[in-house]
Amino acid sequence: MSQSLLTFTQPPDTSGDNSSENEHSNLEELAIEVASILARRQTAQDILRLLQVVFLEATEAAEFLRVKERTVYAWISQGRIPVRYANGKPLFLLAELLQWTLPENDKHSKHRLTVATQCSIAKSRLAAIRKRG
Repeated sequence: MSQSLLTFTQPPDTSGDNSSENEHSNLEELAIEVASILARRQTAQDILRLLQVVFLEATEAAEFLRVKERTVYAWISQGRIPVRYANGKPLFLLAELLQWTLPENDKHSKHRLTVATQCSIAKSRLAAIRKRG
């Protein structure tokens, strides 16, 4: 099995009187442990497939693109950014945002990772999100 591309660290100790903080800490520890197990089983190709089904909300997309959230909403209204909607909320497929950030005449395209243009898993996940709401 190939070496994992992911690394994980333990969260800082947040022990204290607040039970909400303890629950959060326990959840973080559990997430790190599960992620660590999965990381040992993931190949680079598996990680690329996972990136194709990651949805971001507007605030997360803004953080990812290093712009203000209102800029993302402006791009949505101008039709400049690839967006999907679930229950009236804009959602962004990470793989599409990565593709969108590339220049039009990308002279380095032969060295870049390919992104699926049609991802059936992403479509079914979006449908499930719409159905839940």
